[in-house]
Amino acid sequence: MRVAVIGGGPSGLVTLKYLIHANRFFSGHEPIEAVLFESASAVVGVYFHHTYEDGEMVSSKFLTTFSDFRPRKSDPDFLSTSRYRQYLNDYCTHFGLWQHIKLSTAVVSIKRGDVTAGQRAHVVKYHSVRAGGGNDDFQSASQEWQCDAIAVCSGLHSEPNMPPIPGIEYVPTVMHSSEFKSRSQFGDGKTVMVLGTGETAFDIAHLAVTTPATKQVVLCHRDGFLGAPRRLMKTALFPTLRGIHVDGKDCFDGRLPVDAATTALFDTMYVHKALRDSMRIWEYYNDAALGASWLLCGTENAFENWVGYLPAEKRHVSKSECADCFFPCFM
Repeated sequence: MRVAVIGGGPSGLVTLKYLIHANRFFSGHEPIEAVLFESASAVVGVYFHHTYEDGEMVSSKFLTTFSDFRPRKSDPDFLSTSRYRQYLNDYCTHFGLWQHIKLSTAVVSIKRGDVTAGQRAHVVKYHSVRAGGGNDDFQSASQEWQCDAIAVCSGLHSEPNMPPIPGIEYVPTVMHSSEFKSRSQFGDGKTVMVLGTGETAFDIAHLAVTTPATKQVVLCHRDGFLGAPRRLMKTALFPTLRGIHVDGKDCFDGRLPVDAATTALFDTMYVHKALRDSMRIWEYYNDAALGASWLLCGTENAFENWVGYLPAEKRHVSKSECADCFFPCFM
């Protein structure tokens, strides 16, 4: 059996690993032959293309890394994007994935194979991509690879979303967050406006605020937004709860990552289909977890803190995720 895996990010790599290792555990069937196609010159997906200065993972190492290849004990709770790239490369080496990976190889098309003529179910058309002398890439002649199944692991954020805003053409410098790499891009004495309130927006806004040459930083959202800390907050009303430890950290002293808490049990360790296909987990967080945390934090918004005008329909933890951002820099 042949399987084509498209995309060399975390999902593609773990899919490839399980496919090629399946032969060790299942006998009596046709061996699985898998090939991963990645258009970039390196694996790790979005963490190769769209990372920036001082970038860190949003989820902790306890949740981000794979259960069969744990991070170093010396790693911080939240890995830098550069350390995570190294981790994924080490993952490929540890499980012998490199020989099954085609880097700088773009998939052009996938079509149904002519089974009656002896072909397999799918035909993958691809070509090699090498950096050229100019702005364009050199593309080799297309080749084909027949296979029985396709695993599409190309990710969600490969194409920047730039919404049309009247008058944006008069702004001196406009860029999507995917183009941002370092503080030097803010310029000297500029006002930086960041549109959006997702994780990347907050990272960029923080970098701008902590850049001495920046004149002013404005963070914008169309109405209001929810914000949640990466770590469990310190208890305000019940300090006697201190003393409960996880991984050597006190659960309520402000150091334990939120996704390592017991409230994350049913959506990080095991997800029953009754929970997966409903809003029950979100209702649990919204009513039970956050309601109970009012007793710990002394605020009606519990771990979620909203800024600006937040419509009633958005005052729910399931609405705390925001889309990607872009930011214009004014003179």
